[in-house]
Amino acid sequence: RRATLSVRPPVLYATFVRSGNIKKGNADVQITRAIYSEFAKREAAVAALPLGLAHGLYVFLKDFPHGCSEQITSGAFCRLLLSDEADFGLSRAEVNTQLEKTFATLRRRQNDQGVFGYWAPETNEKISFNSVYVMDFLSAAKTAGFAPPADMFASGLRYLQKMVTLEPSTLADARTIAYGIYVLTREGVVTTNYILNLRDYLDQHQADIWQNDVTGVYLAGALKLLHKDKDADDLIGAYKIDKGSARDYNDFCQPLGANAQYIAILARAFPARLKQISAAEFEQILQPIGRGEFNTLSAAYAVSALKSYSHTIAQTLPELSIAEIHRDKREVTLTSGAKLLQRTVFSKDAIALRFKSAGRLSGPGAFFQVVEAGFDRHVPAQPVTAGLEVHRELLDKNNQPVTRTKLGEPIHVRLQARTVRDESVTNVAIIDLLPGGFEVVGASLQPGVSTISGVDYVDVREDRAVFYATLSGSVLEINYQIKSSNRGEFTVPPIFAESMYERAIKGCGVGGKITVTE
Repeated sequence: RRATLSVRPPVLYATFVRSGNIKKGNADVQITRAIYSEFAKREAAVAALPLGLAHGLYVFLKDFPHGCSEQITSGAFCRLLLSDEADFGLSRAEVNTQLEKTFATLRRRQNDQGVFGYWAPETNEKISFNSVYVMDFLSAAKTAGFAPPADMFASGLRYLQKMVTLEPSTLADARTIAYGIYVLTREGVVTTNYILNLRDYLDQHQADIWQNDVTGVYLAGALKLLHKDKDADDLIGAYKIDKGSARDYNDFCQPLGANAQYIAILARAFPARLKQISAAEFEQILQPIGRGEFNTLSAAYAVSALKSYSHTIAQTLPELSIAEIHRDKREVTLTSGAKLLQRTVFSKDAIALRFKSAGRLSGPGAFFQVVEAGFDRHVPAQPVTAGLEVHRELLDKNNQPVTRTKLGEPIHVRLQARTVRDESVTNVAIIDLLPGGFEVVGASLQPGVSTISGVDYVDVREDRAVFYATLSGSVLEINYQIKSSNRGEFTVPPIFAESMYERAIKGCGVGGKITVTE
C-alpha cells in the first residue's frame, strides 16, 4: 500500500515588490516569476500619491519570515502609521490587537535596566540602537492612542536618559545618541545639555561629516522642539537628500532610511521646508523602493516619509487604471477610476501589467506597484555566491555523505558559511529547510540565544532550522542532527543565507534527494 504526503516546495516563501511612477501615458511591468498558486499573492496597485507605495512595503513587512525586535517593531510601526489611512482598510481594533502582541513580545525582551535586546534581554548596558528604535515606536503608539504598558515605557525612557550621557566612540554611536535625544525631546524631556555634550564630541571627532548625516537631522528636530529655532534651522539646512555614497552607513542606517527620516522630521518640525522638497529630491526615496532596495527598518521609515510627503502635496485625483496583458496580447482591465489608491489582484495568466494615466500628470506623477509573493516553481540548479558562500553536508555515523537512510536513524548535518567580501557581514540569516518528513533531533540543537561560536540566535521550526550569525572570511561551521519520520524519496532543499539588512548580499547551495527505507 502506498500513500502520498503533501509538503511545502523545497524553496523559501519570498515576497518581491516592484514600484515606479508614470508622468504620462502607460507603464508596462513584465511578469516573469513562476510561482505555485498555493499561498500565492499577485497584487497590483496604482495611486495618485506616493503613499500608495506603502501597500507593498506593508505586505513585505507582514510576510517577513524573521522576528528580531527591530523586525517586529518595524511591522507594527508600519501598521500604526497606516491605521488612520482609510484606503488601507485597517480597522482600529485590528491594529490594536496586533500592537498588543508586539508590546508583549518587546516586554519579554526588555531587561531590568530598560534595554531592549535584539532577540532576548541583554545583560550589558551599551549604546543600543534597538532600544531607541523601540522607544520611537512606543512613543508614536502612545501619541496615536495605542498606549504601551506604562512600566515598560517608563523603564525604556529611563534607559534612554542614561544612554544619551554615554561617550560615543564612532559616528554610528553618536547617531544613535542623537536619535535617543530626539525621542526624549518628543517626550517632553529637556535635552539641551545632552545636545551640547554630543555636539562637543561631534565637532572634535566628526567635524567634516556629521552635519550632512542624519545625526544632524535628529539634533535639528530636537532643537526645534526646544524652540531653539535658529540653531535648528541652521542644522537642518546642512542635510541634503542625495544618494550619499560617501556617508557612513551600517545595518541600521541605509540611504533610504536616512532620507526617509529626514522627510519625517521635516513633517513634524519643519513643515515649510517639507513643502520645498522637489519631485527630483523625492525620487531619491522612490528609486530604492522601486528597485526593491529596502529592508525591514528602511521600509518602516519609508512608509512614514511617503505618508508625510503625500499629505503635503495632496492634489486633484487623476484618472488611472490597471490592466493585465495575456500571451495572446489581450488586455483585460482590472480597475480604473479617479481614486487615491486602487488595488487589485491579477491572474496567473498575466505576462505583463499595464498602468495607465488618462492625461499628463504633474510633479512626480502617479505611482504603481506590483507585489508577487509565493513559492518559486524553479529550484536553483547551481550555487549562488552573491557576497556569501554557504554549503551543507548530510553525513552518516561514519561521517560519509548519505543519500539513503533508515527510518528514525539520526543524520549529522554540517553547515559551513562565510563571506567572500572584504568585510564581515552582520545579521545574516542562514536558513536550512529540512527535507519533507524530517525533523530536528531536539537534543542536538538548542533554540534561543546561541552557544554556537559566531551564532547569535537559533530558531528551530517545524520545517527548518534558522541561524542568525555574523559571517567573516573564516568558515563558520554549525553541526546538528535530523531524523526521518516517514519513508519514501524526499527532496533535500538548497541551503540559503541572506543579509537581513542588505538583501542583495546572499548565498545559496544546491539541493538533492534522500531516500528513507524501513
